[in-house]
Amino acid sequence: MEVEEIRGWLAEITEPFDIIYVSGDTDSFAPPRANKGIELLKALSQFGTDLLFTTRALLQEDHLNELKEISRHLRDRRKLLFGCVSVAQLTFPHLEPPPIAAPFARLEQLRRFHEDGLIAVLAVRPFLPLVPVKEYIHIVHRAQDYADIVLGEAWYADEAGVLEHKVFRGDVPPNIPFVEHPMDFDDNEVIWKVFEANEAQAGVAEYCQSIGVPFFMRSRPAIEWARAEFSQSATGSLGTKAM
Repeated sequence: MEVEEIRGWLAEITEPFDIIYVSGDTDSFAPPRANKGIELLKALSQFGTDLLFTTRALLQEDHLNELKEISRHLRDRRKLLFGCVSVAQLTFPHLEPPPIAAPFARLEQLRRFHEDGLIAVLAVRPFLPLVPVKEYIHIVHRAQDYADIVLGEAWYADEAGVLEHKVFRGDVPPNIPFVEHPMDFDDNEVIWKVFEANEAQAGVAEYCQSIGVPFFMRSRPAIEWARAEFSQSATGSLGTKAM
């Protein structure tokens, strides 16, 4: 769909909604779509809701400046722009192969989001069984001065084993616990192998608590936290995080 088609489709929705996500299995801001992605955010900013976008692409300076303006536009209307950057590994590059940029370069872009007034969301998700807990904690440690929110998530793998084969580059090691059920955040009825990664979840949650950065396993409670935590002045500038 073109931007105007998406805008028109949303304009016809009668059920109330208070946030729009630009997220999914494909990156709306990866080359050559970056211009279109920014254009889409501009169009969506007219709906009077919060906006959240997710990307692993490195944006050009003019795009970053446009995001800053979109954020300012939303703050003037007491709304928030959430910029979510995914960094799921440091030492397993096959999980984020080229042309995805290096993890630390993406973290620097997250810093820029924070400096420009966006709500900077670090997504260390999904928690994968082959990535050690200390690696996830190190990612958070690198971003702790500018990540406003940290998100984790269980890993949903298909029952046919296609995703597992790609992640492990072969057979799945034995004795990795999982459960089987549909996605609890979607209405499709497909059964998935769900690797809950309780150790990673607990380790990252404990570290985030120690440094005062909120950690969530779902984006909705993270959004509610940000709405309560970030005050907005009459001029639209974000207040500081309460400590």
